[in-house]
Amino acid sequence: MHLKLNLQRFQKELANDSSDPVQAYAVFLVMTVMYYYHADKFYLYAFLAMPLSWCMIKFYDFVAKHKWIGPLCYLVYMFAGLELVGMIINWGRHDYPISFLVWFLTPQSVVSFSGWYTAAIYLLMLGFLTSIVYYFAKTRYRMSMQFLIMLIPLSFYAKEGQHMPAVLVIVLLASYFLLMIYCRMLRDTDKQRYIPGSQGKISIAMYVIAFSVLASVIPKPTITPDREFIDNAMSYSSWSDILMNAISMFTDTTDNTVAISNNTRTIYYVNAPESLRLRTQTYSYYNSTEDSWTVSESYDRPFQDLQEPMTDKPQDVLQAILDAAALDQDFAETYDLIEFAGMTLPEQDLRELYLYTRFTTQVLPSPTRTVLLGSEISKDQVGQSAMNTFFAPNFSNGVSLQYYSDTYAKYEAVNPVLKKLSNQNYHALLLAAMDVLENSRPEQAELLIRADREYNNAYSYLDFVNLSDSQSDAIALLAQEITAGLESDFEKAQAIEQYFLKQNFVYDQSYQKSKGENAEYFMTQSRTGVCYEFATAMVLLCRSAGLPARYTQGYNLNELYDFKINNHETNYLIKVRDAHAFPEVYISGYGWLSFEPTVPSMDLPDGTQAENQAVMRWGFVILILALIAGLLYWKLPAIQEFFFRKKLLHMTPQSCAAALFQHMRRELRLSDSATVRELAVQSCFYPDGERFFASIDVLLYDKTCQNQEIQTQEIMTTTQLAETYFAWQAARKQFLKNLKEQEKLKFRK
Repeated sequence: MHLKLNLQRFQKELANDSSDPVQAYAVFLVMTVMYYYHADKFYLYAFLAMPLSWCMIKFYDFVAKHKWIGPLCYLVYMFAGLELVGMIINWGRHDYPISFLVWFLTPQSVVSFSGWYTAAIYLLMLGFLTSIVYYFAKTRYRMSMQFLIMLIPLSFYAKEGQHMPAVLVIVLLASYFLLMIYCRMLRDTDKQRYIPGSQGKISIAMYVIAFSVLASVIPKPTITPDREFIDNAMSYSSWSDILMNAISMFTDTTDNTVAISNNTRTIYYVNAPESLRLRTQTYSYYNSTEDSWTVSESYDRPFQDLQEPMTDKPQDVLQAILDAAALDQDFAETYDLIEFAGMTLPEQDLRELYLYTRFTTQVLPSPTRTVLLGSEISKDQVGQSAMNTFFAPNFSNGVSLQYYSDTYAKYEAVNPVLKKLSNQNYHALLLAAMDVLENSRPEQAELLIRADREYNNAYSYLDFVNLSDSQSDAIALLAQEITAGLESDFEKAQAIEQYFLKQNFVYDQSYQKSKGENAEYFMTQSRTGVCYEFATAMVLLCRSAGLPARYTQGYNLNELYDFKINNHETNYLIKVRDAHAFPEVYISGYGWLSFEPTVPSMDLPDGTQAENQAVMRWGFVILILALIAGLLYWKLPAIQEFFFRKKLLHMTPQSCAAALFQHMRRELRLSDSATVRELAVQSCFYPDGERFFASIDVLLYDKTCQNQEIQTQEIMTTTQLAETYFAWQAARKQFLKNLKEQEKLKFRK
């Protein structure tokens, strides 16, 4: 029994203190932080924060009231909490490849989710935010500090250039406003104690709602913030090198987070002759259940040279095939190359780009067909990860990369030739061309041997990944529809690349995928995504069409920048937000070639304007909800009275008397201990109620035999009780109306 009473007392205190603005503000702060780290479960974190923060605030009350023992208990509490967090971090370190500090400082779009690290962040933020909110609200009143505290969760979003959800912005501002009212006007002091009443709570609620609505719906200016200084601030410290090294290639999997960062930190300065797609990492295996890509240690992270030789010029391979057609008419007729026999292809220039960076990194962005380096770096360290090697292309000399441009495949003279070549007979074509050239042009024959080796490697790769990938029937059927009637590899790849634009697919960074959405869902239903979805879809479609393809991550080189670094010209910048995903496809006659299936983004309002519109929408939602709540509050007594009267007519006389007694006692705001006689005295505005109250008294207490003032036949029935109650209510309302009019007359006099 004692335990039950204590539990009831705890529940009552928790219910009373749940409206404490200090606790509410702390809980909302924790909510905003946890939405950044684990949006799917942030409601759960908020639910758990309510009892935990209540216990903390009670403990802080104890600490504040006890001069010596309180601080000592606080030190024990603090060290015990830090020890618990440390244990959780250590548990997480066993299952996660990077340290907690690096994970904490890294934007969450770059790293994958960690349950243990997230739990540690939750406990740290809950303890820290609750304690400082309590201190600057109840111990030392400093609303300016509370405003700075509110900026703490905002900084988590700012470091990645993300917008906090509009509803969280409104809730956080409203809780801050409520805390400001409480700390300034309503908190207890040594000289006065605040006793809350219903009218005071209603007034405060109206102020908070009015503030939230006005702050939301008032038009706001559209501002494009310049984040360059903030995002580059870390670039001048040695810590950023540590951070970049720790996260650059630590994970074997990737998902669509590659395309959602808005961080404007500059990571590379480039001097290049054209806009490029630069690769950093390829991924071989697609998991449709998790909608993620995984690397192959053999193909994506080789410790020797790349599986596909990249030393030969595509022009030379094609020219050797055309020269064989000129030397042997049978060969030309067999492979339908008569019209190109003896043709001289346009020159494919060997181009060069320079990269400069402040960071030490494991991998350098590079074009698809990089063939030569100006410094001592092997091929497997360019565009692929060399796990134990680091590079620092510094501002003194940078790193030079020489490559063959992908644009060559689209030349008017080259494109028709590629459209004659298909993987169905390309191997036989190369063998036949070798035989033609073997005696007269041995150098070209040797070149075709290497081209055949590259072809075999590419199709071995396709067989290799198809063993583990389970291609869906829907994707296979779609690939057949897109490539129907096409023979050459290049035509098939181009048709798949253009399919997304022709079918009105949408690029939308704000699109939130639901759990279970994968590449098949993207292609058949949503048709909305970012570069991850487009690149993934094209890779899977190409594989279903029989073309070797791989998912590639890297950067888009498209932001112009005219600047000199130690007398070295640079004309492009690569920033974090330029991260990009695209497919690479093996094309017979050319080799590995990058494609761009991602459609241009929609003409949507910029992020700030869209966020302002979202906030305004939520402001109107709050206004509508407040009006509905106010209307219900205003009409609630009438609604309750209506249903109460309907229910009365279906009761027995005893039940009706009991219900009327309780209801009228509440109407007159009498205590629960008031008797029927006291109720009758307070009902002086209704003088005809003698029989009415006597009947209630008899029916309630079964005094039929003892009461001599009323005969049994005079006791009212249910219908009579109800009708008399209606008259009682009408007399009460008229009495209150007359009372208000008298007060108005007195005021006028």
